[in-house]
Amino acid sequence: MVKHRTSVRSTKHRVCVRRRTIGGATKVSVLRNVSHPPVTVDVTPVTTTSSLDEHSEAEPSSSCMSETAYTKAKKKELRAWDSLKEDMLRVSYESSAPSTNICALCKEHAEYRCLECSSTNMFCETCITKTHRNSLHLPEKWNKTLYVTSPLELALRLPGEHCSHAVYARDMKIFVNTGQLCSFSVTLCTCEPETCTLLRYGIWPATPERPQTAFSIALLELFHYLSMECQVSVEGFCNMLRWKNNLSLSEVNMLYRALVGESISQFRHHHFRCRSLSGLCPSFDDGTTCPVCPKSNGNLIVTMDAYFGLVRKRSSGSSLVEPLHGNRMFVREEDVQEYLSSHPDGSKPNEDCSNFKAGNLLRSQKNPQKLDVTGVFGVSCRHEIPLVFLNMTQGERLAYPMYIIKELLTRNQGKNLNLYVIYDIACVLSSHMHKKAEAMQQDVSLAVPAFHVFGHKLQCQVLYSTRRLKGFGLTDGEGMERLWSFLRRFARITKEMSPSHRLDLLTEALLYYGRRKTADIEVQLHHRWEKAEKVTNLAKEELAAVLKEAPASVSEHSVQRWMETENEVARLTVLKTKIADSVPKWKRVYVTTLIELQHLKSCDHDSAVADEKKIESCLQKIERQYHITRRWNQSDSIFQSTLLELDQDIRGKLVMQA
Repeated sequence: MVKHRTSVRSTKHRVCVRRRTIGGATKVSVLRNVSHPPVTVDVTPVTTTSSLDEHSEAEPSSSCMSETAYTKAKKKELRAWDSLKEDMLRVSYESSAPSTNICALCKEHAEYRCLECSSTNMFCETCITKTHRNSLHLPEKWNKTLYVTSPLELALRLPGEHCSHAVYARDMKIFVNTGQLCSFSVTLCTCEPETCTLLRYGIWPATPERPQTAFSIALLELFHYLSMECQVSVEGFCNMLRWKNNLSLSEVNMLYRALVGESISQFRHHHFRCRSLSGLCPSFDDGTTCPVCPKSNGNLIVTMDAYFGLVRKRSSGSSLVEPLHGNRMFVREEDVQEYLSSHPDGSKPNEDCSNFKAGNLLRSQKNPQKLDVTGVFGVSCRHEIPLVFLNMTQGERLAYPMYIIKELLTRNQGKNLNLYVIYDIACVLSSHMHKKAEAMQQDVSLAVPAFHVFGHKLQCQVLYSTRRLKGFGLTDGEGMERLWSFLRRFARITKEMSPSHRLDLLTEALLYYGRRKTADIEVQLHHRWEKAEKVTNLAKEELAAVLKEAPASVSEHSVQRWMETENEVARLTVLKTKIADSVPKWKRVYVTTLIELQHLKSCDHDSAVADEKKIESCLQKIERQYHITRRWNQSDSIFQSTLLELDQDIRGKLVMQA
């Protein structure tokens, strides 16, 4: 059956989108050299080969004319790869056999190789044994038909200068760099813990006492970065190694049991301490401080938000010990619960201003009885470095953002920092803090994110938009949304973990996210600086153009006064206070009638003559009543000032009615 056909009509301008680097900016270019008329091209697949042939023969010239430089380069690259396929396959087959039988070191007969050292060099038995002493590489031997795992003894020996009064050996199963499982004879000594000796060999034990299984540190580092960047689970990593190295089911189960316990959590924490050097000096930055934000005497801009995807099931067990990272990112559960107890259940965000029904509908689909953690609430700085987080257990309550604000104020006490907080429902939070007479309200400036604010009432857009408030600059306040898009990928892993393991993994993820942001922060700052300059220049040009085209004499001071009036009207509207007009009714009618008369005089229609007589009569009546001896012109100062005040009143009414 032939499917329905649709067609796309091309335009005269073609757009080419490219991105040269990972995470780099997208470059969009418009190709304007296409001079042929628009061509209708069928984009729906057809069912028969003949139809394809007819279509391709019908428009050969069109495809050639529309071919861009990028398309030509891409086709050239594909043709080059296609011409090399057979040669590359032949070389791969040839590489499966020795290219020489001469040892690369001693020039004797060779039948061993090590792919991790070199894919072309061959070694004799003496040289391969000497060069691979205390190595986790797996040499292979050519048996006249194929390469097989070397029958040489794999051993890890202590250096000669090491004390030998209490040295002993033990056979261990070690997963080497490639993920293969091998048996090693490992020399140990009673002068230090076995785990420390194994660490000298570059391997990590599966258990702290008398380990029988160990892993190459390089292999665990690979798993760590795969789990951080790609959110690979332990099970997924084990399955990957199984199919890569043809491991048996029992070997995979051994690997999984060894990794799923405390071993990998301890390795992650050990890896963090080595990288951050926190074990050498506690004052070193551990990844929880933004290198750009002011440490004192400045403005600290942060953004807060809640995410309900990072839940934890009650059936996932409990923890016997505290998280290894402690309170590095997540605050103590006891402190949060104590603060919640001082804020009753009535302190919940309402739906009067911003529509939260969609989110509530999604959250209601989850059974809270099966969850002991319903989400995560957190805050990051304007440069998107994670700062403080907590587990939510009772939905999105206003007590959570208030606790975060209190924590930030406590940490920055005495540093003379002005705290600017961006939150999705900052309007509701501000009203709640005002009702509760919270002292912290005097120390905090609240705003709604630049994109979220359009879902609020006009009064909130006027009072809480980051684009209208001083001190927030061009910060959009959507940094937490970008953080959640990264962190939500850990949800399928962390929901099944114990409380401590879950917090440790989420802390590692947040530290990794912050590390990614700080690594290229100079690029981000340069980009923001250029954007700020462009926006400033563009705003000045557009404002000058608008002021020039205004029907009345308007200055930047007038615009500033309008904004102040809008803010005052919005504030009074929220307080439900009635606002009086600043322009008398007769002046409002007189000015608007003059403008209407001017408009009718510019028309050529015959019907405008009758309307003009009616308006003229109305104007004369007002002039007699209020003793206006000379009719106002649009250039008169009294006309200009009245028009500006009238515009100001209209703006206020629009804010009130919204």
